[in-house]
Amino acid sequence: MKKHHRASNYKFTGRKQSARGIAGLTLTILSLVLGIVVIGVSVGNRGAGSVYLGSAGVLSMLLALLGLMLAAKSLGEEKSFRAIPVAGTICSVLTLGGWITLYVVGFLM
Repeated sequence: MKKHHRASNYKFTGRKQSARGIAGLTLTILSLVLGIVVIGVSVGNRGAGSVYLGSAGVLSMLLALLGLMLAAKSLGEEKSFRAIPVAGTICSVLTLGGWITLYVVGFLM
């Protein structure tokens, strides 16, 4: 009786997770969390935030921009999985777009 090996169904590749992609996604998530905190504190103070609150908002926007740059660079890596860099790029574009929209609306009001 012939036995079938289960291990023959697996594919082993030399691919790995992209460190830049993970860093970009992490910075984007950090930017999003910091942004939610800044907006929550600002709403709690009825829009009368301090200079430190505004600085935290600008820092959060810069974190999203840095996350976008890292995630976009990681898309060009050949021997890495693409899921995390694509997720990082999409999340950072949306987060950065939200920050830009928030600042444009704030300047127009």
